[in-house]
Amino acid sequence: MTRRPPRPGAGLFDRTAATLSWVAVLLILVPLAVVFVRLFGDESYRGSLGRVLALPGLGRTLLNTVAVIGASTVLAVVVACLLAWLNERTNARLGFLTDVLPVMPMLVPSIAGAIGWVLLAAPTAGFVNVVLRGAHLPVLNIFSWPGLIFVYTIYLVPQVYLTVAAALRTLDPGLEEAARISGAGPFRTLRTVTLPAVKPAVLSGALLALVYGIALFSVPLIIGTQARIDILTVQVVRMLAFTFPPRTGEALILSLLVAVVLALLWWINARIVRRGHFATIGGRHAARPTIVLRPVSLVIARIALLGFVLLAAVLPLLALILVSFQGFWSGRFVTVFTVRNYRTMFGAGSQTLNGLLNSLVLGLAAATVTILLAVLIWYRVTGPGARRGGRFIDGVTKLPGALSHMVICVALLAVLGGPPVGLSGTLTLLVIAYVVLYLPQASVSAQSANQMVGGELSEASWISGRGRGATVRKIVVPLARPGLVSGWTFVFVLVAGDITASSLLASPSNPVVGFVITTLFQNGTYPLLAALGAVISVVSSVVVLTALSLANRRRRYERADQPASSSAAVGGRSAAGREAS
Repeated sequence: MTRRPPRPGAGLFDRTAATLSWVAVLLILVPLAVVFVRLFGDESYRGSLGRVLALPGLGRTLLNTVAVIGASTVLAVVVACLLAWLNERTNARLGFLTDVLPVMPMLVPSIAGAIGWVLLAAPTAGFVNVVLRGAHLPVLNIFSWPGLIFVYTIYLVPQVYLTVAAALRTLDPGLEEAARISGAGPFRTLRTVTLPAVKPAVLSGALLALVYGIALFSVPLIIGTQARIDILTVQVVRMLAFTFPPRTGEALILSLLVAVVLALLWWINARIVRRGHFATIGGRHAARPTIVLRPVSLVIARIALLGFVLLAAVLPLLALILVSFQGFWSGRFVTVFTVRNYRTMFGAGSQTLNGLLNSLVLGLAAATVTILLAVLIWYRVTGPGARRGGRFIDGVTKLPGALSHMVICVALLAVLGGPPVGLSGTLTLLVIAYVVLYLPQASVSAQSANQMVGGELSEASWISGRGRGATVRKIVVPLARPGLVSGWTFVFVLVAGDITASSLLASPSNPVVGFVITTLFQNGTYPLLAALGAVISVVSSVVVLTALSLANRRRRYERADQPASSSAAVGGRSAAGREAS
């Protein structure tokens, strides 16, 4: 048996990855430690647990949260896996248009999408209900359990789709071909072969959706509140932002409860991934055949793809655009349009333009820093540079996903806002907050993308004398690029449409979109809010579509020039660098 050469020793890349990983840990732990010391040391915080247990309706709120987010996550996994399979493995795809269809909800910020569905399906004044009522048909009610779960699912689907589609994109369909040759149909092959082969991506996508669902604030605030469905996120934010004095102790206790549940789920996911029964990218060439659906199935598949984007993005965006050109919202189609709302947005003394520019710059900067940091953390935790303390770093960097964003923002403001740092109200504090808040999502995306890269090519790189930094930069990152670009896109959209951190940390002198949206929503100016939502959606669309176009350029080249030049060798073994044959 040939012995593998020893891996290169630690160098500059290892020290850089270690330093930045621990900096991220400190940025998370130090502010939270300060707040928790106050929680247990301050007289006013003592007895918080007893007050939490005495909260009226706490049990119902917890059950509502579990039911809504749990049902939405399950539905999102099913829908996203089906859409990813149709797009990556069948002839139902419609070119680049199909690539962006499942992620279209990300182009409309969650608060704008929620308001769009209120404009469409409010029981009394929704545009769709006006039409249905005129046709003597049953009306819709967005302020209900199905309505809340529906909007939640819309915004959780992209999280699952991006990771699963990236895994399918780099997966060799050899085992799928063998299953079909043995007589298995397309859907049986999907259920028994394809999805198990990309199990890490499915689990990571589900976790990503769960984390995002717990942190989502705008949808339960706008829809859940009026439906009288209490969600834990809204209750925590109310304790911190709408109660005087803020009930920080109770909010921290409730956030810790969520943290324990997510930690258990992450532990289960890690154990499943460590078993290694999934596909990895090796060093072989493989054709990328397409499953040809029957005419009826093809029509149904394309209707499903187009129907999803119609419900998820087109209809709410059209509602926003229509209301933005009206002087007031009555639920009826008005033929007299006005651009007064847009003039108000960009008029003299308006904060909207500055808010849009600031959010765009912050989104680009925060997304880039976060995804690079996530790659370094992956390298330090489970990659070639894994060392002791990796699990601790991984757990800490995912901790913000389990806590209320409001709690983290309060902690950062307490430590970095005042003297001697004095970052209160600055864009620097916002960038730090965005990186801390959305590092869990970026880490899950980076780990999912890198788990699909086997160790064979890295071993070959080490044999040729390359260092670890060069191996990661020239071997791992290019192969994991689809998943990394998906993670970057996700973080950018989250930052551009962030509400929680923006409303708490921004200032009138440094406004961002979330700060402006919160102000407009509190004032009840729906036409102006719709105009801002439409503009945000257009700006987000341009950035996201550009990123996805660049990421898919190589894939389009490979589809046109079969066989693919760098595809997956499916061995169904551990990702620890074993041979695929």
